[in-house]
Amino acid sequence: MILGPRRLALIGAIAAVVITIIAYPYLLEVFSPRIDVERVSIDLANVSLQPESTEQELTLQITFTLVNNNEVALTTSKIEYELFADGRTVGTDILSYEDIPVNGRPALFSGSPVSLRDFFVLRYSDDEAEMFNTILTNSTQLDWRVTGSATIESGTIFVPKEFSAEL
Repeated sequence: MILGPRRLALIGAIAAVVITIIAYPYLLEVFSPRIDVERVSIDLANVSLQPESTEQELTLQITFTLVNNNEVALTTSKIEYELFADGRTVGTDILSYEDIPVNGRPALFSGSPVSLRDFFVLRYSDDEAEMFNTILTNSTQLDWRVTGSATIESGTIFVPKEFSAEL
């Protein structure tokens, strides 16, 4: 049976799609930039009590400073963290950019520090009354610490970065 030009073109197109699907992960590995998450630092730059805080709800502004020492520009889609004050846990939060397109997320250019801010809301409870009152009365005198994980990205590569930082 002799195949006509249309059938040959269809078979060629199908073969190209199959080869692309099979080769895509390899092509990503070969042509994607290497991300060394050990060369990305995440520091706790500031924790400040916001003026709109009340006796029932405290708002803390958490400021992270990220520095990318890789040769390629990176971004982050999410920073999950747990906040501690004087060694006691205050709570957990997520600073997320996942709903923002990649080109709108924070750009981590090589060697340039980037500050990212999150607003952490702590609601009063009887169980945490002592911690709540301590933060309310002298938040600047506390030893603040965070631990967590950030998702560092470059195009189609996503790498988790564990971090711990303190003030």
